[in-house]
Amino acid sequence: MHCESLMKIMDRQTTTQVDSTTAQDIRSLCFISKLPKEVLLTIFAYLRQEPRSPRCVSASRNRDLHHVSLVCRQWNSLAAHICYQSVQFYNVQSVLRFRRMLQDSPHIRKIVKTLVFPARLGRTCPPELLDAFEEITNLVDDISTLSITLRCVEKKLLEDEISEFFHVLPIDEGRHSDLRDLSIYGDGTILAKFPVGLTSQFVHIKWLGLKGVFLSEPVLADTIPALPKLFSFTSVSGNTAMMMDDWLLSCPKLEQVAVTGHQPPGFSPGADDPPMRVLVHGNLNYWCLSGLGETKMGKWLASCESVRSLLLDWGLFSSCYPGLFPPVLYRLSVEISSRDVVSLDAFKRNFGKNPICDHLTVTMWRRNKTFEYIEGALRTLCADSGVTLMIRDRSGYIGDDETPLVSNLKQVFKVGPSKQFRSWEMART
Repeated sequence: MHCESLMKIMDRQTTTQVDSTTAQDIRSLCFISKLPKEVLLTIFAYLRQEPRSPRCVSASRNRDLHHVSLVCRQWNSLAAHICYQSVQFYNVQSVLRFRRMLQDSPHIRKIVKTLVFPARLGRTCPPELLDAFEEITNLVDDISTLSITLRCVEKKLLEDEISEFFHVLPIDEGRHSDLRDLSIYGDGTILAKFPVGLTSQFVHIKWLGLKGVFLSEPVLADTIPALPKLFSFTSVSGNTAMMMDDWLLSCPKLEQVAVTGHQPPGFSPGADDPPMRVLVHGNLNYWCLSGLGETKMGKWLASCESVRSLLLDWGLFSSCYPGLFPPVLYRLSVEISSRDVVSLDAFKRNFGKNPICDHLTVTMWRRNKTFEYIEGALRTLCADSGVTLMIRDRSGYIGDDETPLVSNLKQVFKVGPSKQFRSWEMART
């Protein structure tokens, strides 16, 4: 629209006037160049890449910010500020390139606020890659969001030659004290102690995720200080869900708990007693149980009086009935994998004449033919019951099986500097 106006103005001028018009005169006609940098940053922020997702295997296809950066020197600087605020790596090569860029361009270090490194559950990370993670983390000035793989360090006891393993968070003391969102992955399946100093060094953490982390001993509230601002805790695979139950109870602001991935040892949602005491804690308003391979939900679910939002996988949801859900439930989310045999009966039972809640969200990580068969009937059922239904398709994300799209993307990302890196990069997340 602005370009058309500029052309009309120039058409009114004579050929002589056009010839005498300098580049500066043309730039003076451009209104957007007169806007303050703060306003341009706000405008360009709408071109930001899609929200980060550690489960996604493909990089964002949004190239708008790249195009903006090629317009002029001023826009290049502003676009770089937005691009490097949140950095998510999708392969080993991008990690190594970014490390070199931080070494050669120190001015980028103060821009970065989010770092999401690639990770693999249950797979030992190459030491050279762990070194790169650590160097990048300590090169940037101050970050608020970090997703990184922990390093496991072995310490031998002199008395009886027994070895102990410790999880070590690769952040120098005194750095990133304003960290708010921390997701840490375990290095393989090594049993090790909880990272020493995590809770005392990063007291502002609100979101904590432990993925594939295996603890050798429970984390107790009287030995590890609680996080005073912790709002959400996520446990993916590993055994942290059971090992940190006592510590989670001591966090005063905790309202959300999620346990996903492989079922932790001793964690049984189908038992009469709750698998974790924190799940029936009075402050929780949301929790998630998904991907545990369990097909039965215990009666303890009805005692969660404070829970307003709940996420279950199909196996747990299909075993539930109206009297089993929390008494004041506002939203229910159901995750369906490609292998689930979905039927309309469970939805009729819980969303018939007296629906258990007002909002239902169905999420599919893979295409499910049985759900496609009943989708129309489910929409009619929810409409008749006054329930708001949302169906989310998450195709292209990593799950239990692989689609051709995922396989092709993994082949694209196979290139790496060494065979060791390629082997780790091609492993399942």
